[in-house]
Amino acid sequence: AADYPRLKATPDNVIITAGSQEALYLALMTLVDEGDEVLLPDPGFVAYPTIVRMAGGRPVFYRLPAASGFAFDAEAFRRAITSRTKVVVCISPSNPTGRVLSREDFSAMADALRGTNAYVVSDEIYRDLYYAAERPASVSEFYPERTIIVSGLSKSMSMTGWRLGWLCGGDAAAVKSALVLHGYVTTCASTVSQKAALAAWTDEAEEERAESRRIFHGRRDHLLGLLASELSLHAVAPDGAFYTMVDVSTHGDSMRVAETFLEHGVITVPGAAFGEEGEGYLRVSFCADLPVIAEGVRRMKEALQAVNRES
Repeated sequence: AADYPRLKATPDNVIITAGSQEALYLALMTLVDEGDEVLLPDPGFVAYPTIVRMAGGRPVFYRLPAASGFAFDAEAFRRAITSRTKVVVCISPSNPTGRVLSREDFSAMADALRGTNAYVVSDEIYRDLYYAAERPASVSEFYPERTIIVSGLSKSMSMTGWRLGWLCGGDAAAVKSALVLHGYVTTCASTVSQKAALAAWTDEAEEERAESRRIFHGRRDHLLGLLASELSLHAVAPDGAFYTMVDVSTHGDSMRVAETFLEHGVITVPGAAFGEEGEGYLRVSFCADLPVIAEGVRRMKEALQAVNRES
């Protein structure tokens, strides 16, 4: 709760969950009623529209245009809001693009939402993986009265299998309702995981997070350099997380290119899986060590040469 001072939350406003995925599920299932519209980023995490539909809501997408490097478009966002908008989901840094929403972006989002009574569910699972000098802002700094934070330790502390996340919000009634649902969904997060997670709030853990950012920064630059020099492919320079979106549109649709890469032993995700704006791109992760990244790019080069010979 102390990490989000503008929410003025107490420990009673926090639910410890079985990963951020449960926190996301609780937030949307609590807030969304039949027929409500939920604004989702395009491109965005594949779970968002699925959970919205499970809750009876209708996904409506605000575009983060590929033509502008998947940056936030304040006017497109404002146009997507209607009288039925109940919840907005945002994620910064983004999965799949790695782009960060700036303070100006959040301010514009908050201005557009004032007077609507809409909630914002802010997915901040990648917030501690960033490459600028300062940690990215949170929408809770600009729209605290109706923001629900979902996050966890899977990314920042490499604790994926420990399943430890949280939901935090200043709206006590919404959090209380989510807590009831939490009791039926999982009962509680593992006490073993909770005990182990205390290490994340130590000076040593902060040093490790800084070291992780340094390593991922180096991997990012290594991958982007190889994609440009070896494959002549443009990739979006991510501000955070550990993904980049690579433009493969000149070689075919994203599914076809992803399948060709897979045949050569490289796993990517077709951009179309994340929304219409992602078509023509592949999400490529740089979680591997530098030699593995280099080998992956070499195989991608072989795959593209095979595609070009066929065409």
